[in-house]
Amino acid sequence: MARNLHAFVNRISAAHGGRKLQYGGVAAKLQLLILQLVTLLVVGCGSGCDAAAHEISMPEVQFDGGFALLRRAAMEQVVQTGESQVLRLELLRRDIYPSLANSTRTTAPPESSAERFLEMVKRSHARRDAIARSMQLAAHDRSSAKGAVDAELAPNKRAKPSLSIPVSEDDNEGEFLTQIALGTPKQSFTAIVDTGSDLVWTQCLPCESCFPQTGPEFNPAKSSTYKPIKCGLHNLCEDLPEITGCPTAGCQYLYEYGGGGSTSGNLATDTVTFGNASVPSLGFGCGHNNTGFAGLDGIVGLGQGPLSLISQLSNAGVISKRFSYCLVSYSSQNSSPLLLGDLAVTSAPPGVAYTPIQANPVYPTYYYLHLDGISVAGIRLKYPPATFAIDSSGNGGLILDSGTTITYLATDAYNAVLEAVKANLTYPLVSGIPYGLDLCFDIGSAINNPILPEMVFHFTNADVVLPIENLFLLADLIGPIVCLAMAANFLSISIFGNIQQQNNLVVFYLENLQIGFKSITCG
Repeated sequence: MARNLHAFVNRISAAHGGRKLQYGGVAAKLQLLILQLVTLLVVGCGSGCDAAAHEISMPEVQFDGGFALLRRAAMEQVVQTGESQVLRLELLRRDIYPSLANSTRTTAPPESSAERFLEMVKRSHARRDAIARSMQLAAHDRSSAKGAVDAELAPNKRAKPSLSIPVSEDDNEGEFLTQIALGTPKQSFTAIVDTGSDLVWTQCLPCESCFPQTGPEFNPAKSSTYKPIKCGLHNLCEDLPEITGCPTAGCQYLYEYGGGGSTSGNLATDTVTFGNASVPSLGFGCGHNNTGFAGLDGIVGLGQGPLSLISQLSNAGVISKRFSYCLVSYSSQNSSPLLLGDLAVTSAPPGVAYTPIQANPVYPTYYYLHLDGISVAGIRLKYPPATFAIDSSGNGGLILDSGTTITYLATDAYNAVLEAVKANLTYPLVSGIPYGLDLCFDIGSAINNPILPEMVFHFTNADVVLPIENLFLLADLIGPIVCLAMAANFLSISIFGNIQQQNNLVVFYLENLQIGFKSITCG
C-alpha cells in the first residue's frame, strides 16, 4: 500500500545539518546514563568488577525512545546478573567518519546530500562487482584444485579453494568503519566492519608494500603481547584458505580480493582492545604487503568463517556467538551500534522475527537467507520460482550484507519490481543514468509529501517491511529527483543491502543459525 513520506522531509533536513536533538531534561540524563553504562564492555565481569576500568570514550549518540528501550533492557540485564557478556563497537558510515574526512582523500569530501548519494551508489556498484569477481576467482580456484594430489603440491602450500573478501580496490570502498586497537601498549587503527568477510587484518611494519592510511602502521616490535603463529601449532593457520609458506617468522597468508587489492604477511595473535576492555590472543593478519585500500587501515570480518571476529571470540568463550546492529539512515550523522555477545539477543525488544540462515558450503562466509517472495503496494510479485534458489554449484540465493549499500536482485525479480513500482507512480520518469540507477523520477512540488509504494521482503518466517524511506533516495542534483535504491545483479546472486536494513534491529543468532529483524528507530 502507499503512504505519505513524512520522514522524507526529516531525512532531507538531516542531510543538510537540520536534525534536532532528541534529549531533554531528566529523561535526557537518564538516557545518557543508560547509554554510558551499557557501553561498558563487560567481558565475563562479575559483580565486583571495577566499572571505571572498562569505561569507553565514544562520540555522542542520539537515540529516541524506540532504541532507548533496547538500551534500557540491556542495562537491566547487566544489573540483574552482573555477568552478562557484551562487546560494543560504534559504526560510522565511510563518508562521515571524522578521521577520514580530509586526511586521506584525493578529492574534496562530499558536502551536499547529492554528492553523498552519488558516492554511495558508486561504492555500492563497486562492492557488487567485487563480489562477482570474488566468486569467479573462487570458481577458478576450485577448478584448478580439482584432481590435485597432495604429494605433487609445493611444501606448505594447499590447493584449497577460497572466496576472496569482496572489497573493492577503490579508495572510497568500505561502507561502515570503526576503531579498535591491537597490542600492548595498544595501537589504534580504523577498519572496515564487514559481514561479508572473515579475516581480521591491518597493515604492519616493516612495510614492504603498504598503501596510505590514516595513522601509523601497526608495529609488532612495540607490542609485548604480539606472537606470530607457527605452522602446525595453531588451528587458525589451518583455517586459512591458503598457506603460502612457513619460515621461522611463522604462518604466512595471502588474501586476494575481488576488486584487485590484496594483503599478505604473518598470521599472528595479539591483544585486541575495544575502548578500554581488552581480549588477549586474537588471531589477525599482520600485513606487510598490501595493495588497493588507500585511506583505510584494515578489515574486521564478521562472516561465518573461523577467522572472523565473532567466531574467534565465541570459540574462545569470551562471548556467545551472537551479534546485532541497528543501522541509522544514510543521511544521519549518528553512529550505529554493534553489539557482540549475549545482549544482542537477550536485550532485543519483543517481536523480533527470525528467519533461518541458508547453508551454502561453496561460499560459507556469507549469510544466505531464504527469500520466499516480494510484495509491492500489497501485491505479491510474479517471477520464476527458482529465482532465489542456490544451485548445486553454489550460485544464486540472496545474501545479507552490511557492506553493500543498495539492494541487488536477480534479473527476473528485479524486472518485476521495476514494473510494479512504475505502476504505482504518478510522477514523471527521468533518466537514471546520471545517478547510476534505473528508476528515477521528479516529484516536483510533492517533495514535502510524496505518495510512494511500500515493499515487503517475505523471508521464511519473517516479513521485512520496507517503508519508502528505505526504498527511495533523494538525488537532488538538478531538482527534486528521487531514485529507487535497487539495481540488477546480472549474476544469479542477490544482495540485501544496508539502505534496506536501516532502522531495523538485525540480530545474528548464530548458535541457532537464525537472523532476526525488528523495525525500530535506530537513532
